[in-house]
Amino acid sequence: MQSFNENRVPAAWKFAYFSLKPLASWIGDLIERYAFFQQWVQMGFPFCYWISAFTYPTGFTTSLLQRFSRRSTTGNASIDRLEFDFQPDRRVREEIMTEVKEGAYIYGFFLEGAKWNNDKMHLQEPEVMELQVGMPVIWFKPIIKRAKAQTNIYECPAYYYPKRQGDVTKASYMMKIDLKLGPEQTSEHWIKRGTALLMSLDH
Repeated sequence: MQSFNENRVPAAWKFAYFSLKPLASWIGDLIERYAFFQQWVQMGFPFCYWISAFTYPTGFTTSLLQRFSRRSTTGNASIDRLEFDFQPDRRVREEIMTEVKEGAYIYGFFLEGAKWNNDKMHLQEPEVMELQVGMPVIWFKPIIKRAKAQTNIYECPAYYYPKRQGDVTKASYMMKIDLKLGPEQTSEHWIKRGTALLMSLDH
């Protein structure tokens, strides 16, 4: 009852998944997560996957690589030889009506410390007081690892929740996602800015 009065998630409920949301927002988030998986079970594979709904997002992304590695066209390449090509999509999620054959369309990311230019498809400075900005749907496309590192990209770290350092029970860092740089800023600029992707917010 004390947790309810203080709008905090009761300690006995925190086993479900780690979150920094207050109780009211946490309840709404839990309902949305349940609805996402319920629709998946009843309607079949979705066209886009909500990354924030997974308790272990890297388990899902690893399964995408595993499925790709078993395809005959890859010659059963091991996961160690695979990586993702990250392709943001200009369409909003509701406009995507087909499932990709390789990888998956994934949504639910928020950019912190930057903004995505959806017309020119690159990072840009956020507006004043824009702390976290929604990221468009991203196609996680499995490919054989490139022989040379990409240029003109920012290896953006992605975190499960806003507490980036995590804690002893739950790591926050999940993966890095390559985002295209704009003509005005370098990768070092966004590193100093602390630009990152978040899979959930604290409100």
